[in-house]
Amino acid sequence: MVLLVRYGEMSLKSPYVRRQLEDRLASNAHEMFAAAGVECVIRRERGRLWVHADDEVAAVRLLGRVFGIVSISPAMEASSDLETLAKFVGDYGRLWLKRDMTFAIRAQRSGQHPYTSQDLARVLGQVVRDAIPGVTVNLDAPDRTIHVEVRGPRAYVFHEIMDGPGGLPLGSQGEVYALANDDAGMVATWLIMRRGCRAKVAGHAPRVAALRRWDPQLKTLEHVEEAELSALAADKRVPLVLPTRVPSPGSGGGVFRMYPLAGLSDGEVQALARRVRES
Repeated sequence: MVLLVRYGEMSLKSPYVRRQLEDRLASNAHEMFAAAGVECVIRRERGRLWVHADDEVAAVRLLGRVFGIVSISPAMEASSDLETLAKFVGDYGRLWLKRDMTFAIRAQRSGQHPYTSQDLARVLGQVVRDAIPGVTVNLDAPDRTIHVEVRGPRAYVFHEIMDGPGGLPLGSQGEVYALANDDAGMVATWLIMRRGCRAKVAGHAPRVAALRRWDPQLKTLEHVEEAELSALAADKRVPLVLPTRVPSPGSGGGVFRMYPLAGLSDGEVQALARRVRES
């Protein structure tokens, strides 16, 4: 079993910037696993990370808190040889499909192969139908979707796609100061961390602890209130993240202030607060 890890907007960057972001993403994943005491091996490819870990459940949970990761899929690895792969997918289908269920094959590939993605989907779909009597193909709303991703000599077969937090790798976009005295402050800090910023946080201990689950190296500013934090941000010339949706009258004072909650409803803020605590 291997965990197939996808990232999104990083792939749109120039090759040099993308490599830097990929390095940061892999390093952050290693850091998250090390903090939890879970061993892993991470291999990097263009557009993907491949993570091997003995504790798959813990690995999925930890990867779900690594900013920059869009989704995670536990996958089985096989040869890309069509005959071998077809037998593998037939066996995989027997594990996850039953009579009268509907299914779809979603196939994609990169590299040189004697078949197209359409050929692959057609052949594998027929193999599954032959292997499990009573199943039918439904491309619009199947009971189970079997994904097959072929990369060079290897193929990866999976049916689950679990969401990651997305965004950019933590530490790729500089440092901010943040105030997390309440749920709004915690969510504002989390949102700016999601954009790649390392945060130094002042605030309520349980909310700071929740944020540390997303950044094992989170730094705190003890016994600092908003006015002191603003003065410190001005002195250090560091942006300040605030938990309000709009600037207050007279705000500024030479500090660059960030308002990540602008445009969010109270319900959206509370939903994100639950995610920060529970993921």
